[in-house]
Amino acid sequence: MYALSRAEAIGQELSSVFPAEFVDALDTFRNEQGVHHLYKFPLTTRAGEMRTANIAIAPLLSRDFVSVGRIILVDDITERVSLETQLAQSDKLSSIGLLAAGVAHEINTPLAVISSYAQMLSKQLKGDERLGPVLDKIIQQSFRAAEIANGLLNFSRTSTTEFRDTNLNQVIRDTLSLLEHQFKTAQIIVDLELTESLPPINGNPGKLQQVFLNLLLNAKEAMPGGGHLRVATQINSPAGQSSYVAALVADSGSGIAPEHLKRIYDPFFTTKTMVRPGDRRGTGLGLSVSYGIIQEHAGKIHVESAVGAGTTFHLEFPLLRNSVHV
Repeated sequence: MYALSRAEAIGQELSSVFPAEFVDALDTFRNEQGVHHLYKFPLTTRAGEMRTANIAIAPLLSRDFVSVGRIILVDDITERVSLETQLAQSDKLSSIGLLAAGVAHEINTPLAVISSYAQMLSKQLKGDERLGPVLDKIIQQSFRAAEIANGLLNFSRTSTTEFRDTNLNQVIRDTLSLLEHQFKTAQIIVDLELTESLPPINGNPGKLQQVFLNLLLNAKEAMPGGGHLRVATQINSPAGQSSYVAALVADSGSGIAPEHLKRIYDPFFTTKTMVRPGDRRGTGLGLSVSYGIIQEHAGKIHVESAVGAGTTFHLEFPLLRNSVHV
């Protein structure tokens, strides 16, 4: 944990090896008898990494039961705490999903009433140059709100493992509709370049939406001051290889450090340990889960990134055997 060999550590003062808060905590038990515990104690390593440990301090006794020192046991439980936090977060997200489903159902009813009456008025006032456009806007926005509510409802449903013909363009549009307000508030400009008449893939829309939602949220957080986000789809037909549907999510954000690129798909690996007020703390599971979903779809995912120059995720999905591209 502290990157010191036995030879380097022996003979050193505790204060020259361990952080001051650890030494101060040990000093509080210096003149007390018995065994003492420090539960979930935060420790900062020499590299500046935050770790969590359970610490036990027990007296070291001679054969005559005379105290000649102390035994200090340090149990690094950082990964265990991370797992506990993630399980708690999963329970919370499950509750939020149920709440979102209920809210979406409740919103749909008044939206249907608003839309119906607006359409009735629009027919009665057909040709009215002043009120006609206003009613058209009300109808348009009520349909828009209904689409968002239904998108939230679909996303909150428990996704099954059922695979079927899936339009990747529609999955991307549905996901972007959920984040449209967030992107507008964050001053992020979305460049949507979806290839029309994209052949279907064999997929699970709910799981694919989870992948794109994660990638889009990561892109948003990489551009705290705003920026450009490019989302594109196309059909690739490499010479001598099978054709496939390709998707791309590229941001103009801060990028990923080279030493982190090889670990971004590792469970619980996250660089979001220090978060700004209002931002979410990373669990390190988003890309790991996304990687697993891509594997389920017999697809591929790879990333290109440079610090300060943005990040691009490339996704590939095999075409259905009966899909024909001309």
